[in-house]
Amino acid sequence: MSDLYDEAGSGDVDALADVLEVFRHAYGGLWVGGKVEVTHSVVRLSANALNRAIQDGTMDIELPLALVRKVSVEGGFVTKIVRLDTDVGSVKFRCFGAKDVASLIERMTHSTASILAR
Repeated sequence: MSDLYDEAGSGDVDALADVLEVFRHAYGGLWVGGKVEVTHSVVRLSANALNRAIQDGTMDIELPLALVRKVSVEGGFVTKIVRLDTDVGSVKFRCFGAKDVASLIERMTHSTASILAR
């Protein structure tokens, strides 16, 4: 999927919109357990083995940092929610240490923006 977002460093917004729409319809409100990975270029959400065993379809998202316009933290009972807004929608995930994760992603988006501006 990463090749899809190489165009001018800004990404294929239509492809991202399609992925977000599929998730919105298929999983509206359903939290899929798994792993979050933050790299210098993407935030990757991957479903765990249990979810893969009991559910069908695509359960992974790879969101290029260049497409993230805003990072915020929303409330939660035990864990907080990290919200990543793009021009075509938002991706949310719940995790422990949400404030630190959101801060890391925000720093990474600023780093990515600086690199792209050169």
